[in-house]
Amino acid sequence: MRNISRSGLLFSAERAFSVNTRIELTFTLPRVIPNEPPGAVRCQSQVARSFPLGAEKGRHAVAVSIMDYLFTRASAAVLTDRAEAGKL
Repeated sequence: MRNISRSGLLFSAERAFSVNTRIELTFTLPRVIPNEPPGAVRCQSQVARSFPLGAEKGRHAVAVSIMDYLFTRASAAVLTDRAEAGKL
């Protein structure tokens, strides 16, 4: 992800997307409260534009408008398993 705001986000992808294509995006937010699971966001979005990134061969910038979103938290059991595996 390159940039995010309340109404949209910009990310890079391996392919271009057609304008008006609807896509679902899910990403994890940084942990801000110790001992609490990080937040996650699932967004329903629509492509506003997509263009090649000249400096990054084969990559495309994709700008989407966020149509709807849902905040969630990772489950404590999953986080415990990841912490025990040294992945947190």
